[in-house]
Amino acid sequence: MAVDLIQLTATLKDALLRDLGDEVELIFRYGSFLKNATHHYSDLDISYVPVHEATWHSITVLVDDMLCDLYPIHWSRLESMANFENISSTVLLNYQIVYQRSEEAAARLRSLAEHLHTLQQPAARAEMLKKAQTIFQNTGYPYYLLRQAVAQGHLLACWQQSQQLLTTVLHCLAVCNQKCIDTRKLIQVLALPKLPANFAETVDQLTHAHEPTATLAACEQLLNTTRDLLLAEQRQAPDAPMTFAAAFGTGYPELKNALQHVLLACERQDMFALQGSLLSLYQEISFALARVGSGIAYSSFNSLAEYEQDLVALGFPALLPYVVTEDFTGLHQQCLLFDQHLWQFLKEHSVTLNTFAKMDELQNFLRTPRA
Repeated sequence: MAVDLIQLTATLKDALLRDLGDEVELIFRYGSFLKNATHHYSDLDISYVPVHEATWHSITVLVDDMLCDLYPIHWSRLESMANFENISSTVLLNYQIVYQRSEEAAARLRSLAEHLHTLQQPAARAEMLKKAQTIFQNTGYPYYLLRQAVAQGHLLACWQQSQQLLTTVLHCLAVCNQKCIDTRKLIQVLALPKLPANFAETVDQLTHAHEPTATLAACEQLLNTTRDLLLAEQRQAPDAPMTFAAAFGTGYPELKNALQHVLLACERQDMFALQGSLLSLYQEISFALARVGSGIAYSSFNSLAEYEQDLVALGFPALLPYVVTEDFTGLHQQCLLFDQHLWQFLKEHSVTLNTFAKMDELQNFLRTPRA
């Protein structure tokens, strides 16, 4: 006999309110029953929003073999859904409130759904691409665990990590396409307009990989092609090119500080400290110069190899040869020359240096109103 969903929903609602009372802000249904997309194993998707993040009370039962799991979705999680940071964002697309403690709570839920809608508009393209890049970076640790499982020949662990990788990649692709889809349904993913090269074939290989090395190979193909797609999208949608003054901002004091730490590392012959400071120097200068030349705002998604600038061609003294040979004395001398050239280079390009020799100069500067 078919379950009476209205009666079942009311029964669960009454039980929850009896247990939690005013701790419940909202109770709402969503999922296949609202979409008329049920099958004979469909469960009842119903959740509540508690007032406090610490509330985890739930009611989980089987009714005529149908799972009914009335569990909390906190406001923080709903907000992550609205920001496309949670793979379950589709919850906000189609829901039905069955209880609300106040109109303010219902309005808050509606506002999150509206925000999700705005992120699917063309004006949010740059923001969504950055979100996709950030999500993709979450594949690192599952990939590490996958390699460990392959080395151990543990097939189930390989499947576990490959599924984690695939789930993250599918979320990334949905965000990259600004589409709120159910990534558990491959047909919806394959309908996305922007997909990695040979995506369907790669997913098929991964799905049918029944030994560890084949699983690893398919995952590496998936990661490589997905990153290629994200990199291509990044390059095709640059921001407007910046002036030197805007790109460098008031960054000279920090660049000078990085150089000072390189000098200190040379004096102490401390290669460990030297590498970190030198990388900071090269990264910040290359970030800014790349923004001037291309308009692309590179980030932690990118390797330095993708935005490194030829500083020697711009007249900067070479530093790396002295690092490779661990010539601390020579590097120290080159860094002094590097600082001189950096100061002159930025000054010639109208970059604010924010460097003062005397206290009265600083005081006069700070008295001047700035935007």
